[in-house]
Amino acid sequence: MTPPIELPSPPPGPDERPWKDRAGLLEERARAMGALARWYLAPHRALLLWLSTLVFALGWSLAVSGFQFLVKGEIIEHVLGVIFLGLALGATVPSSLGVASGIRRDVFVGACLRDWAELERDPQTLPHWRVSGGALLWLGPSIVLTCLGLALGGFAVFADIGTESFGTVAGIGIVFAVAGALGMAKAIDYYRLVSRELRPDTGVPDGFGRDACAPDAPGPGSPYDDGFCDEVFCSD
Repeated sequence: MTPPIELPSPPPGPDERPWKDRAGLLEERARAMGALARWYLAPHRALLLWLSTLVFALGWSLAVSGFQFLVKGEIIEHVLGVIFLGLALGATVPSSLGVASGIRRDVFVGACLRDWAELERDPQTLPHWRVSGGALLWLGPSIVLTCLGLALGGFAVFADIGTESFGTVAGIGIVFAVAGALGMAKAIDYYRLVSRELRPDTGVPDGFGRDACAPDAPGPGSPYDDGFCDEVFCSD
């Protein structure tokens, strides 16, 4: 899959890296991560997710109402059922396709972001790619949406409501909970990158597949003379 338009590609392979020194790597890394992080946590993408969620929930409600009209057996109800089902398809299909496309892009861009992060760790360049408030914008409303979905699901299960209302309420609750979980996953993924950047280098692997090396001792076979060792590059 190719990266979205105007976004940096994944980092080049070990034999194709053009950087002559650690400073060049850090500069390119900060530039690439800044562009990727701004796209990854863009506010308009959060608004599109929430809007698609509301449209899908509306389509689900129309679909449940349409099926209820169809099973009543009257001509007018059958006509209304067909109309409602048509409206439901018009709402659920585009919104679900949009969310699926967004998830695929998020997975790809998130992987690129993590690959660039794995090349090195430098808290001094963090301000160049950190998106202030971006993760919080995703995390806060996503938590609210997840809690609302769980509350609706619990209400549908434990409250004494009719069978007709159960499908509507439970379905909307599931949609809200899933959408909130997607937003929370993005925010947590970004917070992990920031936390990794700020974590002191103790010489112990940090869970991203990078073995730390001493900052003042060049690694064996390292082309750099500033203590930058080959092990900081992640394998492709």
